[in-house]
Amino acid sequence: MLKATAPERQLTELEASAVCSVLVTRLGGSYSRLLGINLASMESDELAKWLIAAIVLGSPVRMGSALSAFRGMESAGLLKLQRLAVVEQSLLIDLLVVAGVTRASRRIARTLQRAAESLVADYDADINRLHFFSEDADDLVHRLHRLGDKVPYRAVKLFLREMRGVWDKARPYRSDSVLEATRSLGLVDVSLESEVVDKLRCLWERVDRGERTYSDFQVALARLGETYCRKGCCDSCPMCKLCISRQSKVARGCCGKNDEPAV
Repeated sequence: MLKATAPERQLTELEASAVCSVLVTRLGGSYSRLLGINLASMESDELAKWLIAAIVLGSPVRMGSALSAFRGMESAGLLKLQRLAVVEQSLLIDLLVVAGVTRASRRIARTLQRAAESLVADYDADINRLHFFSEDADDLVHRLHRLGDKVPYRAVKLFLREMRGVWDKARPYRSDSVLEATRSLGLVDVSLESEVVDKLRCLWERVDRGERTYSDFQVALARLGETYCRKGCCDSCPMCKLCISRQSKVARGCCGKNDEPAV
């Protein structure tokens, strides 16, 4: 079991709640919310849209291009599984290229179309049936990964991260990025990953979160960990003034003069 190093100082509950709110505001919420996908409705068409988006977003392309590609598919009516399964692949490739997805556009188009074909043929174009027939969380991951020519695990991970609370079998993936961000911010005082997940959920339930969801919180943590914490990009981090780990480094003289946090 992966362990997360305990922070130098633990935030009080009031401080942690404030940091959570600032984190989601600065790092943004879930991709599904950004794209206007209503996962809470649990409608198959909405969940299928999110899977399509996750496949594109989980590909090695720039974020802006991936979002443009999804919106281009939406405008072209290609977010319906039945339509996506039969469209000329060359048209899908052209759409991706126009959106800026020039790298691996053919492979991404094939993955999208084959996944749609599998959902239509094996689950009557109802992605909720895939969840229903999954025996447990592991089988759910396996079924998603085995769609068509195999959906990359990165895309499956992204898809399921925002499906927590929507599908019962959508369980938390191991995420080093989330753990690193949690440690840096000093949000919870536990070391085992399973305890981190439980503590973060409890903490979020006590935050004044408005319409934001736990998925928004998880995505913001993952972005912070992936983009800043794991790469050591403290200078450009939007959370640097609230980072316990960075403050500890400054106190020990591990950061340069220009790294000194604002009081």
